[in-house]
Amino acid sequence: MLPLVGLAATLVPEIIRLIAGDKAGTIAGTVAQTVAQITGTNDPIAAKQKLESDVSVAVALQQKLAEIALEAAKAQNAELDQQRQDELAALRASIENTAGARSNLLSLVNARSPIAYGSPAVSIIVTIGFFVILAYLIAYGLKSEDPNTVNIINIAVGVLGTAFATVVNFWLGSSSGSRSKDEQAVAVQQTHAAQTDKFLSALQGAHDTHLAAANSAVEAIKSIATSAVTTARPARQADVSTTPAPAGDDFDRCVEITLAQEGGFSQSEGDPGGATNFGITLQTLSEWLGHNITPEDVRNMTKTEAVEIYRANYWIPARCGDLPGGIDLMVFDFGVNAGPRTAIKCLQKAVGVTEDGSIGPRTLTAVHTANARDLIGTLSQLRLSYYRGLANFERFGRGWTNRTEQVTAAALSMV
Repeated sequence: MLPLVGLAATLVPEIIRLIAGDKAGTIAGTVAQTVAQITGTNDPIAAKQKLESDVSVAVALQQKLAEIALEAAKAQNAELDQQRQDELAALRASIENTAGARSNLLSLVNARSPIAYGSPAVSIIVTIGFFVILAYLIAYGLKSEDPNTVNIINIAVGVLGTAFATVVNFWLGSSSGSRSKDEQAVAVQQTHAAQTDKFLSALQGAHDTHLAAANSAVEAIKSIATSAVTTARPARQADVSTTPAPAGDDFDRCVEITLAQEGGFSQSEGDPGGATNFGITLQTLSEWLGHNITPEDVRNMTKTEAVEIYRANYWIPARCGDLPGGIDLMVFDFGVNAGPRTAIKCLQKAVGVTEDGSIGPRTLTAVHTANARDLIGTLSQLRLSYYRGLANFERFGRGWTNRTEQVTAAALSMV
């Protein structure tokens, strides 16, 4: 259950504080059950993958968790309010009892009842006894070495001290601080109520923000899906195949552009990748096949095999199929040239989210809400900046720059 709660906290952080203050321990179970229900699994790893791969699921969960947090906060603050009301009522009852006792005594005095002398008599006895015992303790008790005597005197002083305090409180009233305790308690209660209202308003605002963000993301996704189905992509450059790509996934189109940039078989001494064919190096093909190979094996590699390597090693890890048209090409082609993680970080930097090299719901939401043409231009500039920072830019910089410009033009034509 705890891993699912932790997963929920990444979407709605305030849920942790509410769970910590839940004495019944029901909120944590509700949160875990909600995560499992919306993601369709009790496995935290599978649930995380589901949230990262499906933006609509993530925003739906975020909305539901915000609702749970709001209701939990209302319940906890209602409980605290009731507790303070009970404490205030007890304080008022105590003050009213003391006032009632004084009033009853006054009535007995006015009626000349003998009972009226009971309270003064007891008060006098207690007061005299307290001071007598206190004087004895000062004169003799402190000098006594008999532990029994000392204990008896301490007990007597404690009992008479308590009784003396009661007498003073009865006749003279409590201290000024105690007399104003009722008013202070009321003021504290009012302050707390105002703070509670402010907190609930803030939480309601956070809930409304989550809800608005969720609705915006869902509408954006719907719009993108509709555009992908109903709108044909503009014609691409003449050197690229015009085979139509499936709606929602431009892999076939993008891989053809990248293959055209990579070219056929080559084996240059200055190329750190060594033997390369369709842009696939000897090392990459060896890892794909699971055993060591020769440059001749690279030469004999088919285009179909190269395409599948591109799909498995670059397109899927970078989640290019979830990106808008044109942006998918920019991320994919840069990932082929510099690694998917580098390309993803470049994309995240362009849209202003955390650069962790992993595309999740926040990155996808930011990408889908950005202006595609502006984002492609930013990605192009960031790619060139990356190349300029490499040690061998002087040797390969012209080729990298030309490739970036050509891919950028192709990406803009896909928007």
